[in-house]
Amino acid sequence: MNPRTRVPAAILTGLAVVGLGMAVLFGGGPPPAPPRPRPPAVTLAPELAARYTPANYQAILDQDARIYGLPAISAEALGAPFPYFAEKPKQPRLATGLSTRTNHLQLSLEVTQEMGRLDGQSFRAAHLVLRIQNLTGGYLAYRVETEVGDERHCGGKGELPYNAVVLAPHEAQRRTECLLQSKPQLYLKSIEVMELPALGAMYAARISPAWAFYDARAGAGHVPPRGAPCAPTFDWRQVRDGARQGEIGWRDVIDFYARHNCDEYSFFAGYRFRRPGDPPLPARPPAAPPLPGP
Repeated sequence: MNPRTRVPAAILTGLAVVGLGMAVLFGGGPPPAPPRPRPPAVTLAPELAARYTPANYQAILDQDARIYGLPAISAEALGAPFPYFAEKPKQPRLATGLSTRTNHLQLSLEVTQEMGRLDGQSFRAAHLVLRIQNLTGGYLAYRVETEVGDERHCGGKGELPYNAVVLAPHEAQRRTECLLQSKPQLYLKSIEVMELPALGAMYAARISPAWAFYDARAGAGHVPPRGAPCAPTFDWRQVRDGARQGEIGWRDVIDFYARHNCDEYSFFAGYRFRRPGDPPLPARPPAAPPLPGP
């Protein structure tokens, strides 16, 4: 071969070999894009991570039991599933002077004179009042969702102080439903209850009624039995959106806060009602670093 043509031929041959190799590797298409870099791991600060150790969690339980004057409870016992019930009353539509019951609750509708407030002025008027009584000898978290005939008549109704989240053994609570209407009746839309140990009931009783999915009409009179209300330390919008999609419910939020002091731990959207075999408490959000091995 002529020396002048030998070098270009060798270059062309090399390019052809490289091109053939690329075609074999990538099937004739362009080479794949390099993998995306992984986002940095999100971890809790060391002082926060310490809260999720079993020893610290048990210490919190012991301290809180002493503060509230309640029986001590172990982390293992508090980690057991809580009995939960969605109950239907024997009579879902209540008229004044009548009562109905479920396995856990007795409900009755009364008409009483209570103080209301409208446009800055106080007034005394007849109210529809729902009486809710715990029929059991244990603590209950509860949610009674109701409907009135016409909510436009409920503006300015008075509020009776009551705990919208927890009932003590055999305790009865009263809450205003609306101002008296021409047809004084109430529809019991849904009823949920969860049986709790004493310390779990005290924890749960501190949450906002909005976290228990009550509207302002039913939850405005809520007063915790002891301790300050829980501070809003999590993104409630995620919980609300999850509830709208049917992914998060009342029992998930109650289950978390019946096991965790809200001053130390915050609900997270991935938490669900505990079942047998779930990891030990405290519940760990995704950002919490793993515990050290034995």
